Amino acid sequence: MPEEDEAKRARAEEEEEEEAERLAKKKKRGSAEVPQRLDCPYLGTINRHVLDFDFEKLCSVSLSGENVYVDLVDGKFFQGRGKETNAYRHALEKSHYVWMNVVDGKVFCIPDGYEVVDKSLEDIKFNLAPCFDEEEIEQISTKVRYAKALDGTDYIPGCIGLNNICNSDYENVIVQVLCQVVPLRNYLLAYEPPKERKQDPVLSTLADLLRKMYNPRNFKGLVSPHEFYQAIGHKTAKKFYSKQQDPVAFFSWLMNYLHKKLKAKDGSSMIHDVFQGEVQVKMSPATDEARVTESKEKTILMTLELPDEPLFKDNLDFIPQVPLFNLLEKFNGEKAFETIAKGGESREIRRYCLRRIPPYVIFVVKRFRNNNFFIEKNPTIVTFPLKGLDLRDYIHPDCQPANPETKYDLVANVCHDGKPEKGTYKVQCFHHPTSQWFELHDLRVTPVLPQMVALTESYVQVYQRQDVKTDGSFGKFEMEIPDISAEVETGIAAEIEMAPEDLAEAGIIIG
Repeated sequence: MPEEDEAKRARAEEEEEEEAERLAKKKKRGSAEVPQRLDCPYLGTINRHVLDFDFEKLCSVSLSGENVYVDLVDGKFFQGRGKETNAYRHALEKSHYVWMNVVDGKVFCIPDGYEVVDKSLEDIKFNLAPCFDEEEIEQISTKVRYAKALDGTDYIPGCIGLNNICNSDYENVIVQVLCQVVPLRNYLLAYEPPKERKQDPVLSTLADLLRKMYNPRNFKGLVSPHEFYQAIGHKTAKKFYSKQQDPVAFFSWLMNYLHKKLKAKDGSSMIHDVFQGEVQVKMSPATDEARVTESKEKTILMTLELPDEPLFKDNLDFIPQVPLFNLLEKFNGEKAFETIAKGGESREIRRYCLRRIPPYVIFVVKRFRNNNFFIEKNPTIVTFPLKGLDLRDYIHPDCQPANPETKYDLVANVCHDGKPEKGTYKVQCFHHPTSQWFELHDLRVTPVLPQMVALTESYVQVYQRQDVKTDGSFGKFEMEIPDISAEVETGIAAEIEMAPEDLAEAGIIIG
């Protein structure tokens, strides 16, 4: 027995020595310097028109994402650089000799095996991974920039079309909305994934997508959100994937996910700082309205109920209209809303008023209703102000000193066109540097008059408080809000295990 133990220990020591020797050789190979050349004769074969870094960087043969290089002649991705690799074989078969590493952006000549150092390649490296310094990020909201793609297409960085991938228009409009939220946009443009742990796929791909949208040297006049779309599909178990969904449901899930990833030790996050408001709710049974219980709820979305469509119309072309201020009377503290209590056994009367208003207020107009047979859409047009929306009248009188700035300007308006289940989503955004409105419908970007913005079937509206500066900073009012008798803490959204149709209500605590 002792002899067998000694033999096992000897074999284990030999194996450890062999492993250490193998790692040392591997490290030596990795640290071997690759020769560099300034005069590569194949630079003229590079074709920038076929280069597309928006899609996943996977080998075209092995579908692996490790050690991938892009062929700068035909734009295809292959794995490896040495002999017996897919990239090496493709280089010899097609006579394509200039390759770029998709991670560090280094350019190599295959099969000659030297690194190409040339200033003319800087534009390709920038398109592979666009980056912005602090000064450029601060000037995005003030400096007017126009750009031109390789095919001569004119575009405005930050106001650029997104490719529709499998009915992803509902995701595209939310991404365009996030570009109008200055603090969150600036954070994502400057975001660098942590090196000590694995990067989050949703957060990193969203940051990459925004940087590509604001890239002033883009080879194309559009951006494909393919990597972000794939990351969302993976994280949601294909709930938001390959079919059209509710943009409010997607926004609720995304904000909840980003809040978890950006949450500090004290529980706060940029998502809460930018979007979260507080509402006071007075509840009473329908049978005894004198018995009132008060509570406060936190929310990132505020739902507005449309009046029912009239049954009898003057003519077939009649389209009902209602001012936004009529819908905001929901928060005057006096208008009663009757709801069915949990369990469906009793009814409740609720009254709402605002306690704290965030830098960005998001209104959701409830246009869609399921009537047990099909989903019907209310076509009522909501008329609203583009500038100077004052919410002071809807704030509780005791809480008005804690909310000194109450005026808001519209920055984004998501609309729905067509039938409830077969329609499309588009967004109208205010471009601050040019002070002009643009309508973005997937790849189509067209300027629109401000008067036309209020004539659409609005579904989601994003208002920016007037104290938000161009660099993304805003006033934080730390004055204490008077407490109430009961407090109900609620989350900003539900877990992803909920059905997609339920997610639309996940972040909507009001209503």
